[in-house]
This record gives sequence, C-alpha cells and structure tokens, in this order.
Amino acid sequence: MRFDGEQLRASLGALTSWQRVAFAVSCVEVLVPSYARFSEIEEVGDPELVRTVVDAVWSSLGTSDGFSMPPDLPSPDAVKELLPTEDDWNEWAPQAEDAIAALVYLLELIRSDDVEMAAYTSERAYAAVDEFTAREQELEVLDASDRESLLESASIQTELQRQATTLDILRNRGADSSAIAELRVLAQRAPIGGPIEGD
Repeated sequence: MRFDGEQLRASLGALTSWQRVAFAVSCVEVLVPSYARFSEIEEVGDPELVRTVVDAVWSSLGTSDGFSMPPDLPSPDAVKELLPTEDDWNEWAPQAEDAIAALVYLLELIRSDDVEMAAYTSERAYAAVDEFTAREQELEVLDASDRESLLESASIQTELQRQATTLDILRNRGADSSAIAELRVLAQRAPIGGPIEGD
C-alpha cells in the first residue's frame, strides 16, 4: 500500500463534513502519544491541552446531526504556540511537530470544512511514521531501494492501512456512535512510535 494524495483528496471530498472531521481527528489521535513523549522529556508544551482538545472533538462526533461543534476550542494560532522550538529538541520533536501541525489543521477544518485541511492531517501522520521508521532503521540519505524498504515496513503499512480502514468505515456507515467509537479505538491502538508504557 502506498500513500496517494490525489486519491485521498477524492475520497475525502466524497465524505460529509462530519466524516472529514472524524477522519482528521483519527490522524491527530495517532500522534498524541508522540507529543506526550516529547513534552515529558523536555518538560515543555501542554500535552493535557492537546489530549483535551482531541477528546472534545471525538465526543462531539456521532450526535444526531453527525457533529456538534465543541465549545471553547482553542484557536489554531494558540495551538501553534505549542510547536517545538530549536531550544526544545529531542528525538520525538519531528513527531511532536507533526502532532501540533495536524491539530492546527483539524481546528481549521472544523472552522472551514476545507478538504485540504483534512488531507494535511493525513499527510502529517504519514510524515511522522515515515520519519520515525527511517530513524529506527538508521536511514539518513535514502536511495530508491531504501525508500522502497521503508515503505514496506510494518509501521508505515499499519498507518496506511488504518487510514484506508477509517475511510471505508466512514463511507459505509452512518453517523452513529458505534462507528465513531470503532474509529477512535482503531487510532488509539496504532499510535505512531508505539504505545506509551503504562497506557
């Protein structure tokens, strides 16, 4: 399975607005543990805020209308303040950066229903697992064979399959709470970088 941005955008465009939010928040969900790891090491950021916002969006899905705007969401600009800086950098910083960027795109999506914002959350999740896997395999400058090997890795294929399954569930089922719960569990079981010990 390969990442296909053009097909992704076509699939997202065929969904309803609440379904795009559901897809996008699932892509943020897989990044939350990475942000928590980064924050714990550097003692910076606000993982509680990130967790609270993501939980609020999940809770607002699956209503009778499909989606009810959560109250008191932070602005995208406020969330951007959580991006890692050069002074606060560790091995999880790339994934933390992807997590915050994806959360910003999710908030922009909720405001605008712009398909591109939903696609960007997907791209950030893919970029995060790509970088993590390359780091695990100690790959720096990638040639064609390295890139192919990276693509075939279990972690990247797991995320690509999760995104595909999420789209399938959204296409084939209505706005019911059981579908949303399934998507949430699917994302929580496949965090990029693996689960945090004790979770």
